[in-house]
Amino acid sequence: MAKFCLNHSDKYYISLSDQPKRFDADSPVTNVFFDDNNGQVFTVRSGGVTGVTVNGLDDSKCTSFRMEDKGPIISIKFSPDHKVLAIQRNIDAQIPAVEFYNFQDLIPTNVEYSHSCKWKNAKILGFVWPRVNEIAFITDHGIELLQVLPEKKQLKTLKSISFSGAWYSWCAQSNIVLLAGNNGALLQPFSLHGSNISKLQKLELDSSRPVVERDVFVLRICDASWCAIFRHGSPTASTPGPTEVCLIPITGGNGIQHVLKTGLVGRFAVSVIDNLLIIHHQSSQTSQLFDILEETKCENNVAIHLPIVQGMSMKPALVDGQECPMYSGNWVVFQPDYIIDARLGCLWTVNLIHSGLAHNVPRDEISKIVGVLLRRKDGKDTIYSILNQLITQADVYLVELSRVFDEINSVYRKWADAEVARNTAGQVVEKAGNTFPVLISQADMCSRVLQTHADDKYLVQVVTAYLASLSLQNMVVQHPVAELCVRTLVTRGASARLRSLVRRGCLGEEQLLACQLLSLGHFDPAAAQLALDMMWRLKAFEEIVEVLLSWNEPVSAVGAAKQTGVWTTLAPRKLLAAAHHYAQETNTPTTFLAVYHALLARNERVRGSSHFVKGEQCDVYIEYYKQMMADS
Repeated sequence: MAKFCLNHSDKYYISLSDQPKRFDADSPVTNVFFDDNNGQVFTVRSGGVTGVTVNGLDDSKCTSFRMEDKGPIISIKFSPDHKVLAIQRNIDAQIPAVEFYNFQDLIPTNVEYSHSCKWKNAKILGFVWPRVNEIAFITDHGIELLQVLPEKKQLKTLKSISFSGAWYSWCAQSNIVLLAGNNGALLQPFSLHGSNISKLQKLELDSSRPVVERDVFVLRICDASWCAIFRHGSPTASTPGPTEVCLIPITGGNGIQHVLKTGLVGRFAVSVIDNLLIIHHQSSQTSQLFDILEETKCENNVAIHLPIVQGMSMKPALVDGQECPMYSGNWVVFQPDYIIDARLGCLWTVNLIHSGLAHNVPRDEISKIVGVLLRRKDGKDTIYSILNQLITQADVYLVELSRVFDEINSVYRKWADAEVARNTAGQVVEKAGNTFPVLISQADMCSRVLQTHADDKYLVQVVTAYLASLSLQNMVVQHPVAELCVRTLVTRGASARLRSLVRRGCLGEEQLLACQLLSLGHFDPAAAQLALDMMWRLKAFEEIVEVLLSWNEPVSAVGAAKQTGVWTTLAPRKLLAAAHHYAQETNTPTTFLAVYHALLARNERVRGSSHFVKGEQCDVYIEYYKQMMADS
């Protein structure tokens, strides 16, 4: 199958951040922890006695300090404002509790306190910071939400809710905790918002196929929260089937489930970049991209998705000037886009390389890739590159270019309709800009694409295809596009196509367009006639008379003025001057006489006298008339 390759594009579409955040690697004396709320790595050396270092992508939030070794740490996280540090230790045979340390300007103040779980026999599975000065203890008995009062060195219970859970999944982007009960056959989400715990709709799974912690993630995609479950092929089968990723809506999502077909088996991880799901597969060392916003067939509220492009490895990354092992068994993937290699001491984020999506794709999928890019906030420049290359090679890609135009204009039309709905009185609609990250208007298309191809061989076909696409979406052709189209068609000798477009109303009717057609009359007289026809339909009668006078056709101007009802308002001096010029130039004095007598008749009818009044400044033409009559 023929392929399209965007010039100067990267062969990879996924990469790790160029400069990883370095930290002390995991070792017998150094433990590494990750705080997914703040995106920070904690390295604890010798239990903290020899030092704790906090590293993250935000250098202003990095720090280091020492603390007393009170036992093995299993979790350590800062509050969102970095004023309180919480630590969970693995201390057997004691009341489950979390320690707290106050900080100021990222420096410990030596103020310490602790808080025990309300359920005395409970096991603390972990803790999360939903907001500044609020912490939630996730236990096997339920969730306890507490207010942290650093200045009083105490915590106050805000809300608690009971639930028997074995493990949990947390989404910092949506503040949702998913607790697993009934051996993984029941998943119960809770929302931690507004200093409250809200129990959401439970997810009941097939009891014969319970899920385990490593196969469940809570994700935030497209302004909705989802439970992502990796469903592996039946382990009882001789050859396990490929893994599917089931996306079950928790909040939002219009109640539609999505199933992502990986076609692979083995160990997986997931990242989210700009509402794209990236499924990483370790054994094949490839990553697949899925876009749940892509239109697909939906049956029984379940939408099936295939990868939008062929699976490919991430771009090789360098550490200390050497390529590091990709898809390493030491990698740990955190939401939404963090990857940690504790053995190397590296923290990366996963990045999308937009141009790589169009590096080597089947030509009939070019418009699909453009659709994907239209849904990515930084996709516009790559779309322009694709358009410019398609136009340059329009003799080969005209059909694909037309489909790309349709994709772009379809999105713009949906945005325009959403804006109309949002601004309609009595309707409450979310601002459309959040739903449409990339919009390419007609003005954008002219300035960034079409005008740069003014000398291209196939520009006539290109602008015609763009007009056809606008017409398909019932979009009014704006003046920049109409002007470019008219100039292109007239100067390229495609006037017949222009007349057809005008007759079918594809270009609309406006005076600016008519004036442009007039200005191009020296290239093609038919364009000028089109302009007059358009002015007639626009009822621009005085302008029609002016045009006829400028064409040195005074008799036609008088006839048009009489027919359109503007005859009585025309200044006689202007008509007589045009008639005098025509008579002198063509040596046909009868033309002047015809216009002169028509004006005399108008004076008689309007004023009761055939004479011109002094203010009309027609004396020179009256003398010229008298001379003509004397000579005759």
